[in-house]
Amino acid sequence: MIVRFSFVSIRLSKALVLLLPLAVISVAAFGCVAPSSGGGCAGPGAQGWSGFASYDGMLYFASMDGSVLAVTATSGEREWEFSVKTEAPQGAPCGFACMPAARPAAIYGTPAVTETLVYVGTYVGDEGKVFAINRLEPQYDEEGIPSWTEGEWFYPRGERSHIGAIVGSPIVYEDTVYVGDSQGRLYALDAVSGTGRWEYETGGKIWTSPAVKDGVVYVGNYEGKLHSLSSDDGSLLWEIELPAAIASSPVVSGDTVFLGTFDHYLWAIDGNSGREKWRFEGGNWFWANPVAKGDVVYAGCLDHRVYALDARSGRELWQFVADSPIVSTPVLVNDLLVAVSESGEMYAVQAASGVSEWETSIGYSVMAPLHAEAGMVYVHTRNDQVCSIDAQNGQKVWEYLLVSD
Repeated sequence: MIVRFSFVSIRLSKALVLLLPLAVISVAAFGCVAPSSGGGCAGPGAQGWSGFASYDGMLYFASMDGSVLAVTATSGEREWEFSVKTEAPQGAPCGFACMPAARPAAIYGTPAVTETLVYVGTYVGDEGKVFAINRLEPQYDEEGIPSWTEGEWFYPRGERSHIGAIVGSPIVYEDTVYVGDSQGRLYALDAVSGTGRWEYETGGKIWTSPAVKDGVVYVGNYEGKLHSLSSDDGSLLWEIELPAAIASSPVVSGDTVFLGTFDHYLWAIDGNSGREKWRFEGGNWFWANPVAKGDVVYAGCLDHRVYALDARSGRELWQFVADSPIVSTPVLVNDLLVAVSESGEMYAVQAASGVSEWETSIGYSVMAPLHAEAGMVYVHTRNDQVCSIDAQNGQKVWEYLLVSD
């Protein structure tokens, strides 16, 4: 039986709430959201949105010029860089001899990684593709063009001409890649071959990442709908319609799905039934993905605060006030919660109490999610600087700059 829930008490405001994040993301992608502490907006070519995926001592991330990079986690030394390019959409100006001109594909989302492949989704105009790249050594032909050998693939190909532009991150669960597009479809692709297994139409733009647990896929859209699907065939298990567009990716902990919406609420939804467990109102949007561990869920908010909430009841345990909005997803490192503000100030607080341990300045604006591993926190700034920060004292260990100022 398919279960549907709907909240209708705030329907008049939903259209306005939907327009606001669209405008903000457009400004964030192609202009300045706010001046950075390191010298202002870095420009459209250096908008660092991608977080990090890690495997076997390597970090994988992407940039808005279509580059996918691998660096050593301990030193920041670059191992390889791969430029993802796609043909220009139909109707675009032709290249030499009127052949379709290849151009860089913007990458907003964080890569997914397995033992053999790195997966990214791209954004070119209103079209997108999913690429699977050799994790250890991406292949090029003699002219420097990706050769797509050694198990590499891209989707769509063949008879299907295109899918919608991809903003969220691909997710790999067992042998399947799940990714949503801006036309509202969720795709399940074979992780080895890239062939399509199934797709599901959600009815609204998907600009966040799906979540998968125990054979169930959760995906939200900009119509405020959260869908629960079978990972086997994409059949709908339940859906719930919230009063505003879904801002964050869903995060599953135990039997609860946590997510933020653009009407200032963080929601806890029963993962089995789709019923609301509780909602918590902040002072602005919950854009960053929540972080759940045990009985506590941590949520960064655009009201400059990080909230710690009881995961069972939504009761506030503590809050920490930063200098500017929290767009980047925080991370837990042992007994510390590390968060970074949009202006580039990084904070470490005790996870149990919210008491400050240290504060440091990254030097540039940050909107990409943080990544933690082996006592280090990795950050990707809007000017495409990547740095490693010691989580115990806030000291910078290394930095890597993709582009010059």
